[in-house]
Amino acid sequence: MMELINNLDLLKTAFNAAPNGIAVLKSLYTTKNKIEDFSVLLFNDYFINWINNEDYKEKRFSKVFSKIGGNTILEKCIETAETGITSHFEQCYDDERGNHWLKFTAVMQDELVVVTMEDITEKKHAENELNNALIEAEKQKRLYNSIINGTPDLVYVFDLDYKFTYANKALLTMWGKSAEEAIGRGLIENGYEDWHAEMHEKEIDTVVAEKKAIRGTVSFPHAELGRRIYDYIFVPVFNEKGEVELVVGTTRDITESKQAEEKLQQSESRFRKMIHQTPAPTLVLKGDDLIIEQINKQMLQMIGRGEEIIGMRLIDVLPELEGQYVWEQVLKVYNEGIPFDQSEVLVPHNRTGELKNYYYNLTYRPLIEEGQITGMIQVAVEVTEQVEARQKMEKSENRFRALVNASSDLVYRMDADWMVMQSLEGGGRLSGTGGHSVNWLDKFVHPSDLEQAVHLISKSIVEKSIFEMEHRIIKEDDSVRWVFSRVVPILDEKEKIVEWFGAASDITSQKELQNVIAESEEKFRQLADLVPQIIWTAQPDGFVDYFNSRWYEYTDLNEHEFGDSSWVPALHPDDVYDVLRTWYQSVNAGSSYQMEFRLKNGISKEYHWFLSKALPIRDKEGIITNWFGTCTDIHEQKSITEKLEILVADRTKELQRSNDDLQQFAHVASHDLKEPVRKIKTFVSRLENHLENQLDESTTRYVERIHVAADRMFTMIDGVLAYSKINADSQKATIVDLNEVIKSIETDLEISLQKTGGNIYYQELPVIEGASVLLYQLFYNLINNSIKFAKENVPPLITINAKEQIEGGRRTAVITVEDNGIGFDLDQTGRIFETFTRLNSKDRYEGTGLGLSLCKKIAERHGGNITATGIADKGAVFSITLPFEQREKDI
Repeated sequence: MMELINNLDLLKTAFNAAPNGIAVLKSLYTTKNKIEDFSVLLFNDYFINWINNEDYKEKRFSKVFSKIGGNTILEKCIETAETGITSHFEQCYDDERGNHWLKFTAVMQDELVVVTMEDITEKKHAENELNNALIEAEKQKRLYNSIINGTPDLVYVFDLDYKFTYANKALLTMWGKSAEEAIGRGLIENGYEDWHAEMHEKEIDTVVAEKKAIRGTVSFPHAELGRRIYDYIFVPVFNEKGEVELVVGTTRDITESKQAEEKLQQSESRFRKMIHQTPAPTLVLKGDDLIIEQINKQMLQMIGRGEEIIGMRLIDVLPELEGQYVWEQVLKVYNEGIPFDQSEVLVPHNRTGELKNYYYNLTYRPLIEEGQITGMIQVAVEVTEQVEARQKMEKSENRFRALVNASSDLVYRMDADWMVMQSLEGGGRLSGTGGHSVNWLDKFVHPSDLEQAVHLISKSIVEKSIFEMEHRIIKEDDSVRWVFSRVVPILDEKEKIVEWFGAASDITSQKELQNVIAESEEKFRQLADLVPQIIWTAQPDGFVDYFNSRWYEYTDLNEHEFGDSSWVPALHPDDVYDVLRTWYQSVNAGSSYQMEFRLKNGISKEYHWFLSKALPIRDKEGIITNWFGTCTDIHEQKSITEKLEILVADRTKELQRSNDDLQQFAHVASHDLKEPVRKIKTFVSRLENHLENQLDESTTRYVERIHVAADRMFTMIDGVLAYSKINADSQKATIVDLNEVIKSIETDLEISLQKTGGNIYYQELPVIEGASVLLYQLFYNLINNSIKFAKENVPPLITINAKEQIEGGRRTAVITVEDNGIGFDLDQTGRIFETFTRLNSKDRYEGTGLGLSLCKKIAERHGGNITATGIADKGAVFSITLPFEQREKDI
């Protein structure tokens, strides 16, 4: 009994723990013994929680399940009870929480029906999402195929055996093959040349090995267009293990862009010049911050600013544009590369000190370099007066009239034979059609352009291609405007043209701008032809592409011959190598070019000397856009210069002889002058001895003065000799420690320092290049002067300091020598270094007046200088500037 109870408890626990609902039902019969419903005998906890009612026993099943609605569940359970066949079915119902799905299983067990219920709502939702995802994936696949096969770029896939596993429509067209003929075959089998196939196979190997993309450029033939230039990229496709299983490639035809690059480089510099010469207010913006790189005077006048705004952000110059429609268009053009052309745009901004409304015809174009948008060009023509006048007129005529024709473009449609043109909304003013049907050729093409238009129309009809043409139209007021027409054929399912859809844009302003640029180039050439010099220009690689008329007049060469082959033959044979080497060194280095050479006159066959100069013209990024050069005839100046050089050489020799004679004279004079002075001292000494004890006080004083004068004469003669030798004797530059120099001077002046009680203070003086003997003499004279010109009863105090500075790009030592002596007046500063200058009485202070002159000479010979400042009775400060390194090894 106990075991039975335990088993029942276990069964009940399992019954209630089931993750799904379980119900035990008993059949209820009609009087005709037909099952009409069920009595609920037992629900597990899942069902009880689901119906939220524990009072369920003996109640009808249809009533308990009434919240689901419908009879499907009851019918399925009755079917199982009557047939004994297990039923599996799903039922959906809605409540305040949303849509729910339930899965039921009805099983006959003896006389009872056991129903299990599972909530499959999440599963159903997942299935729906999966189905939706599959539908979206299929849609994306169709979109992908449309894009891949609609692009003019070549798209393809290689397996690791270099076989094509996919090729889009553009590639198959280029090969002239179908997919069946091309897929599964290699490069050579699809018409690639051997070198081309080998190159791509190696690149595929590289992609697989390095697991990264590679990019390149190649030229090969197109089935219809001939040889073209292509830019391509190979990208690895990885499997779930991270291994490369395929290589995807895309190739783009860049033939036209390559050709355009060359033309762009030739015209870029002229374009910059034209910006400033165009009559329309124009500016160029560069970089993400939209910096003003170029702006012509018309634009500066229009916004009321000067050239100081070049290099500033446009939004900083005109902050009131922030948030305006025009600023949004500026950002859109730069960020998306979509050109913007619009007339009569309202732009409130501060031009005269207050915010006012202005109207402009605006043209914005992105500047694209190497496929990237790097800036934009803006052309703005103010039309405020015209707009305000027209607005007043329109307001007076009809305030509520819609401006359906405000667009500057005319949009129209035509029949298949290109005969009847019907304009749509917009552009009525441009065409003058007024919305009526007209003949396109009769009403929309200038007679001068009619023949070309007919030819292009016929070609487009035959080829079912897009028609594009720039042409003139005659408006109703007989004025002529330029337009750009683009007309697209509309084809039916049989590829038959059913009609044409076209648009025409007014490009009169662009045409006028092109004319201005062409006229400006012509003016440049006319001006260049008026200049007496030869003027030429060259491309960045040094290829000469222009000469003015002076070149052809001098050389007698045919016009329009450029490059090395046109000007090198005119050079003197001895100058050819040096000229070419120097010119192409300048081209490679991007530095200015200057050289003298000889050119042959085409008529007289004589060679004249010319001075040639050239400068590289660079854009804002520093890239050379072209070269501008001149050649000036210097033949006469060259002859005069050669004569002057001979004359200078002769004069130099004479000056050298004169210096040698003066040097010899200084030595002879010093020795000859010393002899009579020596005799004076000798005979004065003998006279003293002879008249010993016989001289009175006055006579003794006179004799002492004769001795002093003679000694001063000796000193002066030695000073003159030293001063003359300072420029004559060269010294070798060596490493000189100024600390050791001052230490030696201290030793030599030891007696004078002890006698006066003087002191010299210095530390951490620099080590420099120089002549040791001369530097010793420089600082000896300065320190000796400080001792000599000390104040009475005041011990001399001499302080020497040094610091380092950069002067003229060289490391320089600045050394100051400061004392506490008698000093000098500031107005004497300019005289202190002059030869034989004495600021104090020679009777009170010894000296020749040459010491500071020697100091000045020594400092200058070292590539430095010396200055002095002082205050009377307060001391003096001498400042010596000396370079750390000497440029010459002989001083």
